This record gives sequence, structure tokens and C-alpha cells, in this order.
Amino acid sequence: NTQISGQGLDVNKLDVDVLEQIHQMGGLQLVMPQAFAETDCGALADTGRTVVEFNLTGESVELPIMGGKTYNAMTFNGQVPGPTLRVTQGDVVQMTLVIPADEVTGHGNDMHASQMSAGNFDSVNPGETSQYCYIAESAGVFKYHCSGVHLAGMDQHVLSGMYGIAIVDPANGYKKLMVEKTSGSGELDRMFYDADALEFQLQYNQLYLTADGNYDAGAMFQHHNTATVVNGMQFGYVPN
Repeated sequence: NTQISGQGLDVNKLDVDVLEQIHQMGGLQLVMPQAFAETDCGALADTGRTVVEFNLTGESVELPIMGGKTYNAMTFNGQVPGPTLRVTQGDVVQMTLVIPADEVTGHGNDMHASQMSAGNFDSVNPGETSQYCYIAESAGVFKYHCSGVHLAGMDQHVLSGMYGIAIVDPANGYKKLMVEKTSGSGELDRMFYDADALEFQLQYNQLYLTADGNYDAGAMFQHHNTATVVNGMQFGYVPN
């Protein structure tokens, strides 16, 4: 039997200094099993599957918050959350990440729907473009987010706005939603009826900001959030 050993890390002892040390080292390099290896785009394009292309741009922008203030957000395509990416189970997803030359830092993309390591996508430097592909094997709703620069600074990039969701619809579609009916008198009708479901998305995040609108890692470790946002807005509970 092969035994794998590693060094334990007490997350309760992590602080801003540790994050700074990781940053000074240039980030972390993950070594993952072959099962998580990057998939070749050319080979997947020849399988006859539907290929769905997504183009994301990592860019820093200034966005408003309540009280007439603004904060320095990191975004996919200039919006928070990032665009909702939707495919059908079995599709080939071709993901391209562009980082403008004038962007202040590199960015990555950890796509949970891909079932592969974020380390494969690595970090894309300002002025560069990178691409990877995968088969959307599992239906469901999955998070995607920036993986920082070799994982360094991932907390800042994600909590500053670089997150979104990918929806993988089942290959055979959805079953009808079954509902019970209650009469005005309060009597429950035990019969079930077909009903179309209303779909909407709520994505929660917390902002940790300094007085001038920059990310505050110290406040994050102390759980002192500046604001809680839903779909990028404070009190944004109602779909628009």
C-alpha cells in the first residue's frame, strides 16, 4: 500500500502574516492525482459533443455600496456576481480567461463543475489569455471563483467579487414540480398537480473593507464584515 503524508495546518492560527508569507513565496503549487488532470480541448472537440464557449475577463472596477460610497471590486466581466454559465450535462465547456494588460494583478478560475483541480488552470498574468476545457459530467449548480495568483490572495479576489455560478442542466431535462393545494378554508388538497417552477438565483457574499474601499484581510479574519450582499447588492433579495 502507498501511504501519503502531509503537513497539518491549523486554520485557527492563520493570520494576515501567513497570507503575506504565501504571497511572498509566489503562491502555492498543488500536486493533484491524474484523475484531476487538465483535459485537452482539441481532443474533446473531436468527440462530437456540443461545445459551449465561455469568455471571462478578469478586471478590477469601482462599484457602489450603500451610503453613497464605492469599493474597489475584482470582477469577472465587470459585474458582481459574474455571469451565470449554463450548459447541458454532457456538453464540452471551453473556458477562456482574459486578463487585460492594465489589470493590477493576475487572476485564475476555479470551476467546481469541472471536477478538476484549480491548479491546472493556474494564474493568468496581465496582458495574457488562457483556456481549458472539460466535460460537464454532473448535473447541478456549481460555484466558480477566482483562484488568485497560484492560490495566493484567493480570499481577496473572491470576497472582492470574483465569483459566480455554473448551471449544468440534466441531459434528460427536469421533472415537473408537484405541489399540494390549500383551500381558502385551510383544507389541504392531497392531490398533486403539475406546476412550472419559477427559477431565480441568490448568491451571498460578505464585504470586508477599509475606510477607502479596499479589501481588509484583518477584518475578514476577525469576522468584522462591512456589508452582506445578495447578488452583489445589500438587501438584494428580490430578483430583478
